Amino acid sequence: MSKRNSHGIMVLLALSLVLGLLSAPVYGESNLGVGAGASPTARLNFEIRIPTILYLQVGSAGAGAIDTVSCDLSNIPGSGAVAMTSTGPNTVRVAAVVPGTQNVRLLANSQTPLSAGGGNNILFSRISCTANGNFTSYTFNDTDNQVLETFQGSGNRTGTYAFTYANAATDYYPAGTYTGTVTYTLVPCIIYSFG
Repeated sequence: MSKRNSHGIMVLLALSLVLGLLSAPVYGESNLGVGAGASPTARLNFEIRIPTILYLQVGSAGAGAIDTVSCDLSNIPGSGAVAMTSTGPNTVRVAAVVPGTQNVRLLANSQTPLSAGGGNNILFSRISCTANGNFTSYTFNDTDNQVLETFQGSGNRTGTYAFTYANAATDYYPAGTYTGTVTYTLVPCIIYSFG
């Protein structure tokens, strides 16, 4: 037999052995007890993996379901706040599964103002939110990372948001339809302590 053939046979034998080990059945622990007082035991380990899970709903539920909150200003500026209506429910829901007592924050990005084009803009800080349930009221602050809520640990929180436009005496804007988007984000946050 040539050296080349014996090398090929050795490779095939090694491959057969490895494949045989990979396909061999896996058995749990087993013990044998013999006699009247025998009581064999066998253990089996269990593992349940739970990842960090975050759920956020503002308005209608479902991916891509973006509601519009609006108002028609028929009153002159300075006549008081005007309630805004939504095309969907005013529901707010936050659900979080996080390690231990880790904090979860609800952020709002209202940095880009409402616009009617032509340089005509209204800052989101003209809009306030009255919240109930497990949430607190706020006014947008025109930043990209406004902290609206901080929750500790896992849980499910629900409530509602109702929005109003300030309509202050200084709110003389050109006529038009002003549109813009606020993006809410739910993030886990790690608090570091030094000391």
